[in-house]
Amino acid sequence: MNLQDTLKSGANELGVMLDNSMIDALWAYKNFLQEYNQKVNLTAITDDEGIVVKHFLDCLTVVPHVPHGRVIDIGTGAGLPGLVLKIVRPDLNITLLDARAKKVKFLQEAINLLKLENITAIHGRAEDVQKKIAAFDCAISRAVGQLETLAGWCLPFVKHGGKFIAMKGPNYAEELSAGRPAIKNLGGKIAEVITLTLPNTDMERNLIIISK
Repeated sequence: MNLQDTLKSGANELGVMLDNSMIDALWAYKNFLQEYNQKVNLTAITDDEGIVVKHFLDCLTVVPHVPHGRVIDIGTGAGLPGLVLKIVRPDLNITLLDARAKKVKFLQEAINLLKLENITAIHGRAEDVQKKIAAFDCAISRAVGQLETLAGWCLPFVKHGGKFIAMKGPNYAEELSAGRPAIKNLGGKIAEVITLTLPNTDMERNLIIISK
């Protein structure tokens, strides 16, 4: 099985159907990421299989749980998961937020390369930007920080009735326990924790879904 088939079958396992145009766009994104990474450090994972499995399939775990509407990816880095999400869910209006200008420049170039619409990359810190943009249907953050801190960064962006999804690895329980008071103070409630295994691996992933 080649890597494109691995991506497609893994996506199917996660409940995400990828058509050929989505595969092509993800491949163009992968190639651009690898090329750009030679001059700007965007990710430590640079091999084809690593990007497909540990980045793309990992990002796709969240796709079925994101509501239609406006979505913000906080601490997006190289666009993971926000850029992947936009490619496979063109219905979404996505904002990518990162505090590092070099990464935002990459994102803007990637958006242009892929000819994506209704997606914006913003340079800034979450706590500074909160006052300027809000009322998102969903906020997402992947591998950024402790849940207690993340709640303070992400929940203020979410409108009432929306959700915040924290993408975590296997050791989330202590974070969840420590983060409960902050989540409650910010108007959030832990709706569910979805545990799954990345396709073709034994790596556990957890989606902490918080409603507001």
